[in-house]
Amino acid sequence: MGLLEFALIFSVVIALYNVQQIKITLKEKGHTVDMFSNLLGDYRQFKALIPHEPDQQVKMKYQKILNGLHFCLVGIVLFTVMVINNRM
Repeated sequence: MGLLEFALIFSVVIALYNVQQIKITLKEKGHTVDMFSNLLGDYRQFKALIPHEPDQQVKMKYQKILNGLHFCLVGIVLFTVMVINNRM
């Protein structure tokens, strides 16, 4: 396994961690959350939760989780393309 494959796996793990944090936060706020389904719905609920949060520190924490997820998803796509390109 090369460095590209490691970066791909690392991006997937961090993205899953961010999804887990989104689901935990939504559950703590009283929303219904399924473990393996409705990922896009949970994403939308979490994104809508950020502007309505009164505490600025918590709002920044939520925004960091969302930015981390976006960064990891871009990394997954980028490293997947690089791995496929490297194998050809």
